[in-house]
Amino acid sequence: MHSAAIKTLFEELRTSLESRSAHGLFADGRSVLIYGAGNIGKDVFRLLTSRGIAVSGFLDRQAKPHSTWMGVPILLPDDTATLGLPPRQLHVTIGIFNPHVEMPPILALLKTLGFGRVTSFLELHDHCAKDLGDRFWLTDRSYYRDLEPQVSAGAELWSDDISRELYARVLRFRFSKDHGFAPTPNAEVQYFGRDLPPWPTPLRFVDCGAFDGDTLKQLLATKASVEAVAAFEPDPVNFVKLANYVHNSVSEMPETACLFPCGVDASTSQVRFSSGQGTGSHASSAGDTVIQCVALDEALPTFRPNLIKMDIEGAEYAALWGARQLIAEHRPGLAICLYHRPEHLWQIPLLVRQLTGGGGSYFLRPHGWNGFELVLYWMP
Repeated sequence: MHSAAIKTLFEELRTSLESRSAHGLFADGRSVLIYGAGNIGKDVFRLLTSRGIAVSGFLDRQAKPHSTWMGVPILLPDDTATLGLPPRQLHVTIGIFNPHVEMPPILALLKTLGFGRVTSFLELHDHCAKDLGDRFWLTDRSYYRDLEPQVSAGAELWSDDISRELYARVLRFRFSKDHGFAPTPNAEVQYFGRDLPPWPTPLRFVDCGAFDGDTLKQLLATKASVEAVAAFEPDPVNFVKLANYVHNSVSEMPETACLFPCGVDASTSQVRFSSGQGTGSHASSAGDTVIQCVALDEALPTFRPNLIKMDIEGAEYAALWGARQLIAEHRPGLAICLYHRPEHLWQIPLLVRQLTGGGGSYFLRPHGWNGFELVLYWMP
């Protein structure tokens, strides 16, 4: 990617920040509805009510008759007549932000239904970033203002046009918060796509963030030759599921399959952890439990990996540093998630270049909606 393209994106960002309206999103007096009654929708409800903005109801395609939350009705999107107001007098703000839901069709549906105003969650976050806080890659756009040199350095690493164009599209999406620029998920299987050069075989695979064995299942489905697996999963509930999956699939597993109820970090230590959140369980100072974390250099000194995958809820940068000796000595392939923190988009590829000593090929692929499941694939 040419530096001129990055420069243009940053010029557009700075112009947009300078012209950002200070007027409130809800100053027109329309009654407010929240589309989505899950965790994000409830966070939006708490934010709005804390600011004195009354919420008339939730909209949800799975709404059951007469369902409510906090005394507020949960309605089907096309069934707002009970509110006694025509759609044009209603303001719908989106309460959805996850990798599974494509937003443009929902925004189009709400406009077709005639609602007077529709605000995306990204637009709401743009006005209320301090209150809503960072959520994965999503942060206040002003965070990027002075990061052009670092972002430009990251742009120079990509090895194919798909990756270069995707990197620019991700930046444009983040800078504009316009769902029209959101990347479309890659149709290939995450971590083992056929649109990339094959991983070396037989595989000696390190799975960091093994969850319930979902990545191992994908790997075995490829029928690739696998010599050894080391899987790390710190969440107790997830680890039991992982162990059960491996036990029940033992005939398909390689002879060496080691499971560790641990997190992966820059060093071996214990940290507080928010457990029981499925794929979202993560290290947190407010966590409900304490987990053991390990540095891969210390946990796997003789494993000789040739592929390391990391999806560890924002700990990827630190965990790569904790594997620096393994990476320098064995130069394994790397499949590293980049979407948990905004800076990981460029910081992690640049760290990989440092740890590997240069060379190799860098590919970027998206595997979820709304900027989620963005993965760096480094091939030695």
